[in-house]
Amino acid sequence: MKLKSVLLLASAAIALTAVLTIQSCKNDSVVETPNPTTQNPNAPELLSPNNEGTINFFTPVLDWNDFSGATSYRVQISMDANFAGTMIIDSSGISSSQFVVPNGKLTTSIYNYWRVSAAVSGGYSPWSSTWRFRIILSAPAAPVLISPPNGSINQPFTPLLDWNDVDSADFYRVQIASSPAFNIMLLDTGRIYVSQYQVPQFILNVNTPYFWRVNASNSNGASTGPWSSTWSFTTMNGPQPNSISGLITFADTNFLQLPLYYKVGAFAEWPPFSAISFDSLEITHVGNLYQANYRITRLFDGQYYIAVFPEVGSLNGVNILGIYGCDTVHVEFSNCPLSPTSVSIINNWGVEGINFLSWADTSKSIF
Repeated sequence: MKLKSVLLLASAAIALTAVLTIQSCKNDSVVETPNPTTQNPNAPELLSPNNEGTINFFTPVLDWNDFSGATSYRVQISMDANFAGTMIIDSSGISSSQFVVPNGKLTTSIYNYWRVSAAVSGGYSPWSSTWRFRIILSAPAAPVLISPPNGSINQPFTPLLDWNDVDSADFYRVQIASSPAFNIMLLDTGRIYVSQYQVPQFILNVNTPYFWRVNASNSNGASTGPWSSTWSFTTMNGPQPNSISGLITFADTNFLQLPLYYKVGAFAEWPPFSAISFDSLEITHVGNLYQANYRITRLFDGQYYIAVFPEVGSLNGVNILGIYGCDTVHVEFSNCPLSPTSVSIINNWGVEGINFLSWADTSKSIF
């Protein structure tokens, strides 16, 4: 035997050992092996779909050359190049050298590995070479926008964007921007699986024009169609959405010194425990008054109690100095601090003019 042949046999044995080692540790994970560029002359010769090819439909015709002496054929299709544990089709008794893959068997984007063996007198031929192909559908058409109507005004802050269903679309992508060039992006969604999208809270502001568009993808994102037309809408005018704002007036001048300071918070429960959201107060001297404008933002629809408290470590959130609806009154003089007036956010609409008095001196805290 020639030295070259001995070396080839040794290499093949090593390769076989490596394959067996990989398969024994595989645990059903997909393992892709290199695809041969030449075919086995002692097995059926594959013709189409082309190796490493791409098709755009789900029912391809697998085709191979007639094999001498074949009475029938066996076809296997797998997601695994080793045909181990992830079999899609294993069909025998095929009378011709073609096989039409039934609908519903194949999925997009992934590789489908296939091979053929011929039934001959005394058994089966060796397996053919392994070829693979992928299904990547043609790109979907551009969606047609439906609502809000293009150029519409007085739209809510969480509008429902709607467009037509697109044939072959698996999911959609929505973009909202403050300019028609979409260079200032406010929202760029991931995969939207229906042809509607409710804009989340805290994205849009009052009396502002916005621009939006949609595209569609399929084949697990490998094929994406063009953007729709760009439409615009303008939100309604009014207070900043999902916010409560007003003016705090301090009843005394015994202020905390930096780095200590004051906050005004929105509390979902009362008596208070922890603020849902808050604003740090910047106090200004106006005439004989010490005041601070505030705006508490990013509040969901609901009922809130508004109160001032100092940022002084462990006292944060429990040392209340002023309450909307009760101002600076103490519990010993009134039950108001135990059940103050609440402020409601409804349909994401902001609330303005929530003004009240507060103590500056922490020793005069209400409770």
